[in-house]
Amino acid sequence: MRCLPLLGVLSALVTLSWGNPECYVQGYGPLITSADETSLLLRDGTRFPYHTPTPKGTWDETINNADLSVQLSQTYDAGGIETPPPYLFDPGRLRYQPFFQALYGKDKKGIEANLVTIEWPTLKGMSTLRVNRVGGVDQKLAAIGREIAALPKKERIWAEGASTYEYRVIKDTDRLSMHSFGIAIDLAPTKTQYWKDEAPSETARIGYRNTMPLSIVRIFEKHGFIWGGRWYHYDTMHFEYRPELFAPSCVSHNR
Repeated sequence: MRCLPLLGVLSALVTLSWGNPECYVQGYGPLITSADETSLLLRDGTRFPYHTPTPKGTWDETINNADLSVQLSQTYDAGGIETPPPYLFDPGRLRYQPFFQALYGKDKKGIEANLVTIEWPTLKGMSTLRVNRVGGVDQKLAAIGREIAALPKKERIWAEGASTYEYRVIKDTDRLSMHSFGIAIDLAPTKTQYWKDEAPSETARIGYRNTMPLSIVRIFEKHGFIWGGRWYHYDTMHFEYRPELFAPSCVSHNR
């Protein structure tokens, strides 16, 4: 891995803040009983610390050891700017895995017990996708599909080749992909862009590429799904359900 000057890494990490724990309550509604700077309590009685003592001094440590506070540390720009994200700005990509396991299923068997099948429109008819039902994720994704079906064909074509549930880790890591929880969807995999095709290092200086129409992006965002194209480490086919980042206390409305 190529090392960057210390000042460059530190300046990127300055963009991290603690976030507002109330965003979890606002985003997930009845699934979250309470959240403050000390802990978060789920409806089923599971409690998580808001901060964990794991190392977070470097970018690699931060992304590998993210906790609930780090998960909110970068503000997602809901529907806004079209300029490339700044260096190491990945709102939503910093994830606390135990939180999602508690919500959607602690392991493959538990997750699959929560999966249901929805219909997804294609240019040739309807296909089926497996999606998690917890928190109404399935209903939201089905609504997104109906709205995309009303777009012009030149935009709808970017919603082809959809894939959702697959229990796996993120490439070159031991962290579970959000597809493992049935709350993520990839579109147009052969026509979209992924940062690792340019550079494998997390701290590398990379360019930005995207062909996904913002008309599709904004439909997803309206229903609580973030887009990987708003990350410095861009993944422009990728959308995932992250309602905490759209909560009134956390959302950015930059244009």
